[in-house]
Amino acid sequence: MGGGGGRGRGGSRTQRRHFRQNRENVWKRSKSDPSSESNNENNGENRGWEPFATQNPAFDEYYKEQGIVSPEEWDAFNEVLRRPLPAAFRINSSSQFCSDIRRQLENDFMISLQSEVSEGGESQPIRPLPWYPENLAWHSNFSRMQLRKNQTLERFHEFLKLENEIGNITRQEAVSMVPPLFLDVRPDHFVLDMCAAPGSKTFQLLEVIHRSMKPGSLPDGLVVANDLDVQRCNLLIHQTKRMCTANLIVTNHEAQHFPGCRAKSSASEIGAEMEPPISQLIFDRVLCDVPCSGDGTLRKAPDIWRKWHAGLGNGVHPLQIQIAMRGLLLLKVGGRMVYSTCSMNPVENEAVVAEFLQID
Repeated sequence: MGGGGGRGRGGSRTQRRHFRQNRENVWKRSKSDPSSESNNENNGENRGWEPFATQNPAFDEYYKEQGIVSPEEWDAFNEVLRRPLPAAFRINSSSQFCSDIRRQLENDFMISLQSEVSEGGESQPIRPLPWYPENLAWHSNFSRMQLRKNQTLERFHEFLKLENEIGNITRQEAVSMVPPLFLDVRPDHFVLDMCAAPGSKTFQLLEVIHRSMKPGSLPDGLVVANDLDVQRCNLLIHQTKRMCTANLIVTNHEAQHFPGCRAKSSASEIGAEMEPPISQLIFDRVLCDVPCSGDGTLRKAPDIWRKWHAGLGNGVHPLQIQIAMRGLLLLKVGGRMVYSTCSMNPVENEAVVAEFLQID
């Protein structure tokens, strides 16, 4: 099967293959790729690098049939898919410098960058995302490439780099910020992030459980961040260590076979009027951000245009169901699980949700 997380080591290899595909450098063409070579027979000269093709008839045909946008919106939808992805970042709400950073963005950079507004009809160079609470998430009209190459943006770019390195902000795509918001995490919650790497969502969850705590104190909550790939686990640890928290556990397991864990209360908490110790660790919240075909990331990974075919979503569908089912089994009664992908494909989204909603 193309994507069945399946049983035993076969499923492990399948899931690892999906991760390897997601990690590859989409800007690097192999020598065997005919589109990367000049046609010497026709031109007699080396034309050098050419941009990736951003068309795929199979993609158009499939998604027109799926009706993910109305026919009247199709051209506008296609145009957006070909625009560079703007940069976005989030202020660490648990940082002691949170208010200072927000004021600097509102009173300094929003004004000083006005003359550098990129083309596209936007009136502001940077602005808070209106749907994210308390102006803690920001959208920039500058792509990452512009921030790196434009000398007049150097001060803003250095600000982002420094604050990201010390953990005061996290550079994260806007769509990646959405699933943790729907989880509605509280400081005393036990949270499982099933497919956590590279860790921006995990960092966001850690911020929430730490936010209301006084300096020097630890929340009662816990985040367990899991990933199949050990190298991605290293990346996850590198991302989250900026939080300097003791309320994080990083694990390295197949998400669909995530093991049952046991937790017991301390002896002082066990008394005649107290509840018995917990024998099975179950979670108040589960984030199920599963491996997928990734065709929702075309704006940052243009090579997907060339590789895309309808079978990609069908291949990972069984694995996605298995991971989601395991997440449900680890969820407390009355808890909440959020399922998300980086795909627009109903086979990977609505069809998976429909599958586990049929559980009695």
